[in-house]
Amino acid sequence: NVAVSVFVFSNVSPDDEAFWMRYALPADGWQPHQLLTSSFLHADIFHLLGNMLFLWLFGDSIEDALGPVAFVLLYFVGGLLGDLLYVHNNVGSLPSIGASGCVAAIAGAYGILFYDRSVDIRLFFLIFPVKTFAVRAFVVVLLWFGVDLWLTLSSAGRIDETESVNYVAHGIGFMFGALVGVIARLQGVMRRYERLSQGHSWLGYWPDSLERRYGRKFSRRG
Repeated sequence: NVAVSVFVFSNVSPDDEAFWMRYALPADGWQPHQLLTSSFLHADIFHLLGNMLFLWLFGDSIEDALGPVAFVLLYFVGGLLGDLLYVHNNVGSLPSIGASGCVAAIAGAYGILFYDRSVDIRLFFLIFPVKTFAVRAFVVVLLWFGVDLWLTLSSAGRIDETESVNYVAHGIGFMFGALVGVIARLQGVMRRYERLSQGHSWLGYWPDSLERRYGRKFSRRG
């Protein structure tokens, strides 16, 4: 994401309509490759940093628990589902760009798998820290993506023409991530994550065979 954004910011003008229509995701007459390329494009540095901040906060723990394979699938499928609903229900709307739908899927899974973890939120006055609050992870992700989820459900996936944020991609990505989180818990992923010292190098803590292989080495993770 960062590498693509640096290249685009350095070489492509924001007014280059031909580029954006080719690689962004038009909601009318889109091409399959745009489902992928649009997720690597960002409007500006703040758009990029916002997405990368949440990916950094939640991504490491999710990749550790689910493994690299499931992490990559969760990331891209979450974004893909949101984009597909967007183009289906919003023909003729503005093109969509950004990794927000992918990141929302990671955040949704984090909210379910690590719901009891605390996230420190620091209140600032200008540049001076005032107070730090410890908030449960589920509350944090729900506060961030809950509005987008509600807007997606209440509007049946349609976005008002005056809206500049693709909350459909956010809402669907978040729901998909939360669903994966529920399935992972039902499959015992978090039980093994908390009690086993190591998981599968590619599949994380999904395989039941881990308990048989490392059952004698169960140890509480610190």
